[in-house]
Amino acid sequence: MQRLLYLGLIWVVLLTGSAQAQQLQFLVGVEKPPYIQIASKTGYELELLAAIAKRMGFDSQFIHVPNGRLLDLFIEGQADLVSLQRGSPSGLYATQPYISYQNILIVRQDLYKEILSLSDLIGLRVVAFQNARQFLPPDYAAAVAKASSYLEVVEQHQLPTLLLKNRVDVLVMDRNIFWHYYRQTAPNDSSLKVLNFFKVNHYHMLARTPEVAERFNQALAELKQSELFSQLQLKYFAELNQQ
Repeated sequence: MQRLLYLGLIWVVLLTGSAQAQQLQFLVGVEKPPYIQIASKTGYELELLAAIAKRMGFDSQFIHVPNGRLLDLFIEGQADLVSLQRGSPSGLYATQPYISYQNILIVRQDLYKEILSLSDLIGLRVVAFQNARQFLPPDYAAAVAKASSYLEVVEQHQLPTLLLKNRVDVLVMDRNIFWHYYRQTAPNDSSLKVLNFFKVNHYHMLARTPEVAERFNQALAELKQSELFSQLQLKYFAELNQQ
């Protein structure tokens, strides 16, 4: 409790402008191109948050941890803001959504079984991103429970290759992550197709005070009106798919 009070007092000083600009710490996920590339300190999410921090008057510092640990570490007192959140625990303050993920199914054009609904995944070999069953609708979990084989993975860079080599039947990934790796793996290939069965998921940050959340929102709104917002999407996604 004392630590939280201390952090709150520090933010009051910073937000009133009576201290020198310093670093704003973000808890963010691990390696996940095109969103996060740790070695080069680049990626859509990192550069977006860095631009927001700059508009708030701060430099940015990123602390990388697995997604499942983000909220726990934030509650323990690490960092000033935590990324990729969908809820708002008591005592913490949600910002406006800053990033969106669109999960898709990817199959080969010549897949012997036409997929018209999630129930058609029954009997197929499916590989998905980690914790997909927690994030996707219940009918997805019910279908993959009857899949011929089912695996959830953290590292996704080899997934397009597995599908191209007919080692799996279906991939379940975020669209931007898929296209990033597919273009790298087989830039001239057109044998795979995308199926859309899931709604877009919007994620916000959590802050420790309403003042910080509001200041983040203001900077985000300003950034969305700038040319940089579109430039970042075209740079990393080759299309505009964030609002």
